[in-house]
Amino acid sequence: MLYIEELAFLASASFIIGFSGAIVPGPMFVATVVWSTKRGHIAGPLVVLGHVIAETAIMLVLLLGLSFIFESNEIRLLSGVFGGLFLVWSSIDLLRSSMSADNQLLPKLEGSLPMSGDPTLAGFITSISNPYFFIWWATVGNHYTTIGLETASYIGVMVFAFAHWLSDLTWFSLVSLSASKGRKVMGDRVYRFILGVCGMLLMILGVLFIAGSTRMVFSLK
Repeated sequence: MLYIEELAFLASASFIIGFSGAIVPGPMFVATVVWSTKRGHIAGPLVVLGHVIAETAIMLVLLLGLSFIFESNEIRLLSGVFGGLFLVWSSIDLLRSSMSADNQLLPKLEGSLPMSGDPTLAGFITSISNPYFFIWWATVGNHYTTIGLETASYIGVMVFAFAHWLSDLTWFSLVSLSASKGRKVMGDRVYRFILGVCGMLLMILGVLFIAGSTRMVFSLK
C-alpha cells in the first residue's frame, strides 16, 4: 500500500533540495546562459535533459547496489549523517551568497566549458565533470533514494527523481528565458531573497536529516 502523505513529503523535500542546489551559479548555469543566447529559451530544458541523463545513470548504479547497502544500518547511518552535514554546509554557503549574489553571469567562460555540440551534451558534461555532483549523490542523493525505496519501492524512487528534476527544469527554464530575452526577468533583490529562503529551508532539512540519523544510533544499541 502506498502512503500518499509520505510520498508528498518526499516530493516536497526533493523539490526544495533540488531547487536550492539548482539556483547556485555553476557550470550548468553558465552552459544554460551561453546556449540560450544561441538557441533561445528551449536551451534550458535541453541542458536539464543532459543533466537528467547523467543523474539517471548514477541512480541506476546506486540501485544496483542498494539491495546490499540496505542490509547495513551502519551504512544508512553514515549516509544520513554525512548527507545532513552536506546540506547544512550547502545552506551556509547559500545564506552567505544571498548577501551579495546577483543573477547576471556573462558567458565569458565559454572557452572553458563544453559548448560545442548541443545543449543536451553540455548539460551532461557539465554535470559529470562537477565533483560536487558525485559528492551530492554519494550522500544526499543516496539517502533519498533509500527513503524512496523504503516508502514505496521503485515508485518512491521515481517520485524523488521527478520532483528533483522538476526543480532543475523550473529554474533553468527561467534562466534560459531570461538570457534569451536579453534582459532580467528577476532582479538581484528577488534572486538574493530566493537564495536566503532556500538556504534556511536547506538548513532545516539538514538538521532533520542529522536528527533522524542520530535516533538511529540509539536504535542500533
